[in-house]
Amino acid sequence: MERPKTPGFFANELPQDRSLRLAFARLSGAVAELPLRYAPFFSRLSALWELPEDRIVAELTRANDPRSWSWSLVRGLKTFEVKRDGASAAHARLLHFAPGSLLPKHRHRGAERVLVLEGSYADASGFEVQAGEMQTTSEHSEHELRILGDVPCVAAVTEHGVDFELVGLLRSWRKGR
Repeated sequence: MERPKTPGFFANELPQDRSLRLAFARLSGAVAELPLRYAPFFSRLSALWELPEDRIVAELTRANDPRSWSWSLVRGLKTFEVKRDGASAAHARLLHFAPGSLLPKHRHRGAERVLVLEGSYADASGFEVQAGEMQTTSEHSEHELRILGDVPCVAAVTEHGVDFELVGLLRSWRKGR
């Protein structure tokens, strides 16, 4: 019986090579999941959400459960509420936008800070915010956003609330169908 062919360097793999490859696969799988997926952002999330890093890890672990996310009125947007005891009046959230989705025109009730964790978006003027970048929006400002590319956009935010134009919300639903 002929030995099955294996790709490239795996054909003559030594036992220690196999151990390293399997260990790397386990490590890669572990960091693909929350909370480690966003480990490079722990200190920035701590500052944004006004929480110590151990609480960031706890919240991101909680966010790993799909039941802890809620669908919003905006098509393609799920939200995760971050629990903060005694923190500022701002809401802290994770936002998960489906690829290509539109966040219709809205007005900010207070300042908003956004840290993009993965993916990217552009506002109506064409200004793009990529993974690892932060955007601050002033109180009473208005804008709309489009998620770029074919991957979801995940962003961490603090905000005081937004008001959507009803017409914009309805248009976003019509475009999605």
